[in-house]
Amino acid sequence: MGTENQGNMEWQISFRKIITMKINSQYKHSQELHEFIKSLPKNFEREGEILYDERNVIKSFMVRTHEKYTEKVVVKRYKCPNIIQQIIYSFFRKSKAERAFTYGIQLQEASINTPTPIAYFEEWKNGLFKFGYYLSGYDNAPAIRKELIEKEEFNQTMAEDFAIFVANLHNKDILHHDLNSTNVLYHPEANGHYSFSVIDINRMTFKKSKLTLSECLDNLTRFTGRMDLFEYVLKKYIQYRGLPLQKTLQEGIAIKIKHDRDWYRRKNFFKKFKSFIK
Repeated sequence: MGTENQGNMEWQISFRKIITMKINSQYKHSQELHEFIKSLPKNFEREGEILYDERNVIKSFMVRTHEKYTEKVVVKRYKCPNIIQQIIYSFFRKSKAERAFTYGIQLQEASINTPTPIAYFEEWKNGLFKFGYYLSGYDNAPAIRKELIEKEEFNQTMAEDFAIFVANLHNKDILHHDLNSTNVLYHPEANGHYSFSVIDINRMTFKKSKLTLSECLDNLTRFTGRMDLFEYVLKKYIQYRGLPLQKTLQEGIAIKIKHDRDWYRRKNFFKKFKSFIK
């Protein structure tokens, strides 16, 4: 299913306000879904079940998406950008909602599991982008964080399966730039192993050329701050990809140490900056 099959729609609500959306071709004949999406600016705040409510808001809704059945739909409303970001999203860059939808289609085309991308929807006012909404299917699988990060003795089978999963992403020249332990969900399989799906997908790279080893190893550092877990996953990753063990292990650990040091420096800087301006 290519992105060229997705239908664009736009409504001029008034001279000053426009809403636009694109719907996955699987759902294009659902009038109920169309009406649900068009009503989001009015109904999002007062309806739906809250799944997450911080910078962005994520809710679930029961929506008749096909003639014969209703399904749970997840709607992520991204935080309203500041005026500079509104200008950027209006004229220079695709919104997070549009990117999430497009990347969701591309992930599925690459046989990478992610909740089904259903649609994205944008509110514009006075010629500027205001709010973006991303609609997807519902995946209630747990995140890998509990099994890999929070347990003192991490789940080694899951860690090895996760290493293979990331290696497959990289072999397909795909980078998930938010590859942290809350954005990867796990699904137990009958054979005792695990499959995975990814969420929070508005920051992805689908590279047309081969990923460099440094790009891959830097991407792998992001799922944990635990060095014991990272080394275990790194070794399995190296073995699966057939890379030279000692050389790649040394390079991966060096990249990890630098990544974590820079991350802590940035965190401490912003912490001090916030306390200074209070």
